[in-house]
Amino acid sequence: MFFKISARLGFIVLVTVLMIPTLTIYSMNTQNKVYAADEFDSLRMKWKDYLTGGSEYDSGDPDISAYIESLVTSVTNKKGTGFWDTMNRSKERSYLWSDLASKTDPADFTVSYKRLGKMALAYSMKDCSLYQNQKLKKDIVDGMDWLYKNRYNETMSEYGNWWDWEIGTPMALKDLLVLMYNDLTDTQIENNIAVIDRFVPDPTHRTRKIWSTLVETGANRVDKALIVAVRGIVGKDSEKIAIARNALSDVFQYVKDGDGFYRDGSFIQHVDVPYNGSYGIVLMNHLVDVLYALSGSSWKVTDPNLNNVYRWVFDSFEPLIYKGAMMDMVRGRAISRQESSDHSAGRTIITALLKLAEAAPSDVENRIKSMCKYWIQKDTTFENYTKGLTINEMILIKSLMNDTKIKPRDELVTSHVFSSMDRVIHYRPNWALGLSMYSNRISSFEGLNKENLKGWYTGSGMTYLYNNDLTQFSNGFWPTVDSVRLPGTTTDGESKGVTRSPESWVGGTSIDGLYSVAGMSFDYPDSNLRGEKSWFMFDDEIVALGTGITDAENRKVETIVENRKLDKDGDNALIVNGKKKPSQLGWSEKMNHVKWAHLEGNVSNSDIGYYFPGSANLYGLREARTGSWKEINDGGSSDPVTRNYLSLAFEHGVKPENASYAYVLLPNKDAPATKKYSKNPGVRILNNTSTIQAVKEKTLGITAANFFKPGKVSFITADNPASVTVRKEGGVLTLAVADPTQKQDNLTIELDKPELAVLSKDSTVKVKQTSPTIEVKVDVSGSLGKTQVIRFAIDVDHLDESVNFGWEKGWITNQGIFNSLMAKVAHIQDEQNNDKKMLNGLTALENQVRAQSGKHIDEQFSKSLLDDITYLKNQIIS
Repeated sequence: MFFKISARLGFIVLVTVLMIPTLTIYSMNTQNKVYAADEFDSLRMKWKDYLTGGSEYDSGDPDISAYIESLVTSVTNKKGTGFWDTMNRSKERSYLWSDLASKTDPADFTVSYKRLGKMALAYSMKDCSLYQNQKLKKDIVDGMDWLYKNRYNETMSEYGNWWDWEIGTPMALKDLLVLMYNDLTDTQIENNIAVIDRFVPDPTHRTRKIWSTLVETGANRVDKALIVAVRGIVGKDSEKIAIARNALSDVFQYVKDGDGFYRDGSFIQHVDVPYNGSYGIVLMNHLVDVLYALSGSSWKVTDPNLNNVYRWVFDSFEPLIYKGAMMDMVRGRAISRQESSDHSAGRTIITALLKLAEAAPSDVENRIKSMCKYWIQKDTTFENYTKGLTINEMILIKSLMNDTKIKPRDELVTSHVFSSMDRVIHYRPNWALGLSMYSNRISSFEGLNKENLKGWYTGSGMTYLYNNDLTQFSNGFWPTVDSVRLPGTTTDGESKGVTRSPESWVGGTSIDGLYSVAGMSFDYPDSNLRGEKSWFMFDDEIVALGTGITDAENRKVETIVENRKLDKDGDNALIVNGKKKPSQLGWSEKMNHVKWAHLEGNVSNSDIGYYFPGSANLYGLREARTGSWKEINDGGSSDPVTRNYLSLAFEHGVKPENASYAYVLLPNKDAPATKKYSKNPGVRILNNTSTIQAVKEKTLGITAANFFKPGKVSFITADNPASVTVRKEGGVLTLAVADPTQKQDNLTIELDKPELAVLSKDSTVKVKQTSPTIEVKVDVSGSLGKTQVIRFAIDVDHLDESVNFGWEKGWITNQGIFNSLMAKVAHIQDEQNNDKKMLNGLTALENQVRAQSGKHIDEQFSKSLLDDITYLKNQIIS
C-alpha cells in the first residue's frame, strides 16, 4: 500500500516505451492554429494505454497476471485491507482513509489521490477482475469530488510542504483524470483542471507566494512540465501543452553552477547536493514521460539540445551504477528511505533508459541496451527482476533479455573525477570504488523533511567499496551502521549539521580515463577538526593518506579504515599479520605494528586486503548493531534491525595535532595475495604532509601528487595549489593537471625530465620550455576543476637529450658507457632517412642498455630508456 511519507520519491510514475521524433527545428503559432479534437483525444488515449498497459499484452504471462492480481489485492481482498475496503464511504465523512485524516498535512492529500489512482487503474485495466466495476467507479468519482471540495481546490492557499501542492498531488490527479475521463462530467473535469492551474500554472516557477520569484530547475521543472502537459491534453488546451514542452529547453542545457547537469557528468539539485541517483532519476523518468506523451504530435519536442539527454546516459548515469545498484553517494537523503535501496533505484533508472533507447539512434540504442542487459544479468538481488514493474516495463525488459542480438556490455574499467559534485568513481573487474567529499561548493549531506537524520559523514571522505557482495550497502546497512564511523572518514564521533566546508581544495585529476587521484582539505565548521586527505586509485590498490589531523576539542579522533557489514553470524575471518583474530561478536583489540590485514567477504569475490606502509597501530572491533529506519527517517518503521560489522581504525587520540595515517585497500585479494603484496608493495609514498601528498605506483609508471600548497616532490614542481598526475608509458609521458580549488586562473608545473616533443595537448596548456626542464602553464580559469592534459613523446632528435639527462643525474655511472651510448644515438640520428639502419641502430642501443641495466645504468632509468627505444621502433615499423 501507499504509506504516508513526505518524500518526493515515495511514488515514482514509470512510463511506457517511448518514441522520440527525429530532431528538427520546428516552430508553431499556438495562438492562431486550431487543432482537431481527435489529436487531444488520441494523446489522452495513448497516455491511458501507457498507464494500463493497453490491450496487446499477454495476460497469460505469469508475471503480468501476478501484477494484475497484486493490483486487485491492493484495492480489495478477503482480509478487507485494500484501499477500497478501508475507504470511508459515509455521507458525513471527514476523511477518505483513517490514516490520512489530517487537514493540515498536505502529504495526506497526495497519498489519498495516489490510492484513488490505484483504484482507478484496477477499474481501467481490461484483464483486471475489477474492470468497469460500477460500484468501484462510483466510489472513485465520489472520492475525487470529496477531495476537491474538502482538501484540494483552487480557492485554497498552500501550507505545509510546497511539494505536495505543486507536484505530489497534481502528479497523481493528472492520471486520475485520464483514467476516469469518460466517467466524469464536464464540470468535474473543469474543476480538477482549475485546481491544477491554480497550483501548477507554469512549470518554470514556484507557485507559493513567498517563493513566487523562484525559478524551477532540474527534476522539479520536469515534474511540473509533465503535469502541465497531461493537463493540457485532458483540457484540450494547446497553449498549455506548448508551455510544458518549452519549459524543457532550459533542462537540456548544461550548467556551470547550481541545479542541473554538468559536462563532467555531475548532477546537482537543491543548489549544492549531488543527486544523480535520486532527483536525477526522477528527472529522467518524467522527461521520458513527456517525450513519449508528445511524440508524433503537433507539440513534439524538437529542441536541438535534446541530444544532450543521450550524453547524460553515458556521463551521468552509467559510471554510477554498479551491477544494477545506483551508488548511494549520489542518492542524497534517499538512502534513508526504507522502500528505496540502491538496487531499486538502479532498476528504476534502468527501465527509464531502456525506454529512452527505443527512440535513440541505432548505435546509441544498442549501447544503452547492452549496458542495461549487463546490469540486469549481474543484479541477483531480485528474486524476480520484473516484479513490481508496470506491464509495459515487464514487456520491455523481457524483450531485451530474450534478444540474442543484444550482447551484454563488458565490465567497466574506468576512473573519473566528478569535479562539479566532489565525487569520484574507480572501476576494475569485479569491484568499484565510490568516493564522496564536500567543499565550499558542495554540501556535506542533505537532511530535509525529517529524512537522512544521521547522514552526517556520508560526504566527508566516505569510501564505498563495491564488489560481489551486492547487498553491502542495502539490506539494513544505513539504519544499523555506526553513522559517526563510516569507512574512509576522519571523525570525532560527534553528529554534524548540514553544511558546506570553508575549504575549496577538493577534487583531483584523472589520467587516460583509467586512474585517478583525489584530495580533500577538510575543516568541519561546527568543530575544530581539520586536516588533509588524499586517495590514489590504481589497478589493484587504492592508497589513502591523511595528514595535518588536528582538533583542539576534548574528543577522541579516529580515521576509519573499514566498517564492513558482515554475514548473518558475524564471524567472517579477520587475519592480521598472518594470525587469525577472534571471530565472536563483541571482540575488540588495540593492535600494534600491523603490516597487513585481510577480511573474509560475505560471498566469493568480496574479500578485502589491507596494507599499512611502515606498519600501523589499529583498533579492531567486531559488533552487532541494532537500529531502526525510524531513527534515520521519520517515515520509516520503528521495528528493530540488527546487522553485524567489523571495523578497523587509526586512533589519533584526544586533541591530536598534525596526526597522519596511510593505508592501502586491496579489493578482492585473498589472504596469501595480501601478504605477498605487503612484502613487495606496488606503491611508494613520496610525501604525506599538509603541503603535498604524493604516491608513486611502481608498475604503472605513475607519479601523482596533491599540492595543497606550492612545492616540489620527486620530479614535479607546482608553483600553485594543484592536483598533478604524470604517467610514463612506452615513449609517451602524459601530464594531467587540475585546479581543485576552482578559484585560480593559471597553474605552472615543472617536470625535471629530459627534453621531449609535444605529441598532443589541450588548448588550455601552454609549453613554456622543454629544456633544461619541461615547464607548462595551464589556464584553469572557469575549468570547474576539470583535468587538463598534455602528452609528450620521445623522438629521434631528442634521444641524445634523454641519455645525457641520465648522465647528468648520475644514473649512468661510467664515462665509457655514456660515450658509447651517445655514439650509438648519433649514428641513429644520422640515419633518419633510412628506416632499416635506424631500426638496427635502435636495436644495438637497446642491447647495450639491457646489458648495463642495474650495473652502470640505474635500473629504473634503463627501464625508461628502453621504453623510449621500443616506442621509437614501433613508430618506424608502423
